[in-house]
Amino acid sequence: MNSGSEAAPAVFRLPRTSYLLVLFVAFGTVPLAFTAANFHFDGTGASQGAPAVYGWQLVLLTLPLLALVYIARTATFVDATGIRVRALFGSRQMPWTAIRGLSTDKRTVYAVLADGAVRLPCVHVNTLAALARASGGHLPEIADPRPKFAPSRAQRRR
Repeated sequence: MNSGSEAAPAVFRLPRTSYLLVLFVAFGTVPLAFTAANFHFDGTGASQGAPAVYGWQLVLLTLPLLALVYIARTATFVDATGIRVRALFGSRQMPWTAIRGLSTDKRTVYAVLADGAVRLPCVHVNTLAALARASGGHLPEIADPRPKFAPSRAQRRR
């Protein structure tokens, strides 16, 4: 094992473009939050829209806030001392001595412990090389994945 001094810690997070989801959820919930549940259009054209109502529907505005907090908090931190998983409510620190290995299921990566497995959020199979580099020698070196490009149109033409 290498000494952990030369390994730079790594942080695995959701991409910043995930915050667009918060914007879309907000656009979808604001009309629902301020419209009466029993609104109906009378067909005379006298009312031009639904009246603004403040009621239980305002609870729907917590959905974009929950999505915002989830995106901001969910992360996996890897350094020479261990792995720290941070979720929406709480976090868990796992030293390298407690980790028996890593397990994968399609794209998802799990840290295998004596009492079970812990999912590593935002860590995927294609980021295992960065996780191994940040471990400070506690994991074997893994080659970076080679990008797989789509065939060009010129090659497909006949």
